[in-house]
Amino acid sequence: MMYLNKIAIIAYYTFREIIKSRVLLNTLILGLVLLFTTYVALSFTYGSPERVTLDFGMGMLSLSSVGIAIFMGVGLLSKEIESRTAYMIISRPVKRSAFILGKLLGLGSILTLNIFILSSFTLFLYFFVGGEFQPLILWTILFTILESLLVLFIVALFSLLAGQAISVIMTIGLYVSGHAIHSAKEALADKSIVLNTLLEAYHYILPGFYKLNIKDFLLYQKELPYMYLLNIFTYGVIYSVALILLSVIIFERKNLD
Repeated sequence: MMYLNKIAIIAYYTFREIIKSRVLLNTLILGLVLLFTTYVALSFTYGSPERVTLDFGMGMLSLSSVGIAIFMGVGLLSKEIESRTAYMIISRPVKRSAFILGKLLGLGSILTLNIFILSSFTLFLYFFVGGEFQPLILWTILFTILESLLVLFIVALFSLLAGQAISVIMTIGLYVSGHAIHSAKEALADKSIVLNTLLEAYHYILPGFYKLNIKDFLLYQKELPYMYLLNIFTYGVIYSVALILLSVIIFERKNLD
């Protein structure tokens, strides 16, 4: 119980520190920009206004959330190490695992709150132009949260191993390839056995972000089998837990001197 309390305290102070840095104010500004650009795109596009709003709004939501995740995750420990805060906390009876878990929990909470704020702008405009509620909208937002959390945990993991610039580059590389892997597999399925084997190995080991992208189903099919959605959700949760555990293991062995 004491261990969980320490995690909660570290998460709370991480959350409060980011709140003080006016991240939410920037998120509100970004939300207004998202609302404005979606409205402009709607004005210059022919077709169903509801579909255009969801298409452009959810796309912008995903990209902006990934950007916020990278921005927050890459500085997981840099400020604490520079200000010597990490040394002070770890020198007390606080385990390293509790410290890193608290930091990730606090960052994840802020990220989730950001996505709720940003998605509310898109949904406001969607219902304003006459859109109807679809359960798949909530699943799309949920998968956007999972996608952003995966990016957050990946860049945080890399930040424990390398510098900030390298961490960002590697994370963006994984994100782009994670969306393109499915199309690459289909395109090269019958052309190269070796390459197809490598892509298959990548598909099972590294994150398949394409699985979390159900925007096309939301726009055109408007429904998906419940078990399919549950399987994707389970995949995202398991992968997130694995990344967190790996970060804990690395931080436990990391030399902070």
